Amino acid sequence: MNKLLVSDIIDLNNDNCVLECQSDKLKIKSNGNCNVYLINENINNLDILVNDNSSIKVYMINKNVNNNILINIIEGNNTNVDFRYTYINNNDYMCTINNEINGDDNRSNINIRNISKNGLSKSIINVYIKNKTKNNIALEDLKGINDGGFVHIEPNIICLSNEVEANHLTTIGSIDKDSLNYLLSKGIDEENAKELLIKGFVYSNMDDYIKSMEVI
Repeated sequence: MNKLLVSDIIDLNNDNCVLECQSDKLKIKSNGNCNVYLINENINNLDILVNDNSSIKVYMINKNVNNNILINIIEGNNTNVDFRYTYINNNDYMCTINNEINGDDNRSNINIRNISKNGLSKSIINVYIKNKTKNNIALEDLKGINDGGFVHIEPNIICLSNEVEANHLTTIGSIDKDSLNYLLSKGIDEENAKELLIKGFVYSNMDDYIKSMEVI
């Protein structure tokens, strides 16, 4: 796994890398097939440009977000975007994602996992599918847990084309009481039992590399 120290703009060509940011703004240009990891980076503005015939997987995780973030994802033609963001907030926090699908034969999959420990966590996900485009797929899978704070999620798909497959799933709840009671019955104390359930929720959205780092 390559580790790259970046400032503002980075061009990726079939790369698989962890990005360490020197700036609170970052623009990623994807050419080819790329995997990107952003771990505990406090970025305010993230732009992702996916060029024609390219794909990108972004695994973004932050165990204590501080600043609101705006994420813009722009797709051309024949692209594949898999964007996965997991975060824990201890204060008020807003995440806004704008995904523009401007061409044909694109696939967009946006996954959010949020645990609100304190304050209001607000996630707004906007997927825009342009007019006269075709064969596009737009999926949203958005889940939040209230664990002392409050989760608010707004899933929006603005579709101006008839030739599209679009779907969104949103779930907001609390730590599952049955699972918690099961762990307690096995002799695990409540604090550790909650930690195990939170880790399971967090890592359900990540890959093996993130899990091996034990970020949470």
